[in-house]
Amino acid sequence: MDALAYGVTRRVLLPVTSVLALLLVWEAAVRALDLAPFVLPAPSRVAQAAVRTADVLPAHVATTLAEAVLGLLLGAVAGTLLALGVVLRPRVGDALEPLVLLTQTVPTVVLAPLLILWAGFGLLPKVLLVALTVFFPVFVSATSAMRSADTDLLDVVAGLGGHARDQLVIVRLPGAVTGAVAGLRVAATYTVGAAVVAEYLAGQSGLGVFIQRSRKAYAVDQILVGVIAVALLTALLVGAVGLIERAATPWRPRAASTPASSRHLTSEIP
Repeated sequence: MDALAYGVTRRVLLPVTSVLALLLVWEAAVRALDLAPFVLPAPSRVAQAAVRTADVLPAHVATTLAEAVLGLLLGAVAGTLLALGVVLRPRVGDALEPLVLLTQTVPTVVLAPLLILWAGFGLLPKVLLVALTVFFPVFVSATSAMRSADTDLLDVVAGLGGHARDQLVIVRLPGAVTGAVAGLRVAATYTVGAAVVAEYLAGQSGLGVFIQRSRKAYAVDQILVGVIAVALLTALLVGAVGLIERAATPWRPRAASTPASSRHLTSEIP
């Protein structure tokens, strides 16, 4: 019970308390400084804007979420498959890895106009832009995990009569999953932002379009509603990736709710 209470306090109560304190300070500062709403609206005004736009916001959220999820899946699959090819075929890796690294010198935002020109103004260019954002961290993490596979385990599989395919399935693929999910967790923090940027350039719906329209109307409270929606969607995706990681890598140790060292030190205090 103590461990459960500790976990709830650390993971729920402390973050909620911090957010509430920040909102109170923000509200008090806006009122004390008498800031104009078009400069910085108070949280209460932002909440009113959220209620006012409740009829149109869900459609924009659904569009951005669809682009982010599809791009996340596409980038994760492409990054993992290329990592497998690079590790299993070293010559292919020697040829492709420099090209992959070279592509990262060009920000994906710069490629957005080309993707829109080639793929049109629909869903596809946004999904591709998100996938390009996700691809590299997944590829790097999966490649590193497979290359650092335990050589003792590889030798054991070979000693038991296993072939390269058996080493792949038993040792390297679990490493690829671990690395890919780790890269996916990093990439998930950028997916919604990449989708929003794509919507800025050529979108008919989505949070990027919502924010752009609010900017043109000088509705700063609505802009902040859009920013908060982006942050919540990002947190949702990161949490979903965390659940996927737990399901896909059940062999990895999990952190205990209460650190053992803390319990030990507490027990040592007279």
